[in-house]
Order: sequence, then C-alpha cells, then structure tokens
Amino acid sequence: MNYREDLEIKLQKVTLAIQEVLEDMYKTDKEKQRIIDKLIDFKEAILSKGIELNIELETA
Repeated sequence: MNYREDLEIKLQKVTLAIQEVLEDMYKTDKEKQRIIDKLIDFKEAILSKGIELNIELETA
C-alpha cells in the first residue's frame, strides 16, 4: 500500500465516523461537537500530510 492509498483509507474512515456521530441521536450536542472537533482535526492532519507528500486526495 502506498502513502496515497493509506491516507485515502484514513480519510474515508474519518468521514464515515463524522457521519455516524451526526446520526447518533443518543449523544448530547456537547458530546457530538467534542467528537466531531477531534475528527475534523484528524481529517485536516490527513489532508495536510497529503499536501506535504504532494498527494491529491479525494475529500468527499
């Protein structure tokens, strides 16, 4: 597996996790926001690493 594939898989996992949190009606808004903030930070770190390695990633 190359860097691009690895980063794209991680990016997909983060995107799915964000969607799951948003769909989970049992979490409080404060809990959701805390988790989403952490996931967004992780997603930004993945995109930043892709830029650093000159890899264009799909952000869908």
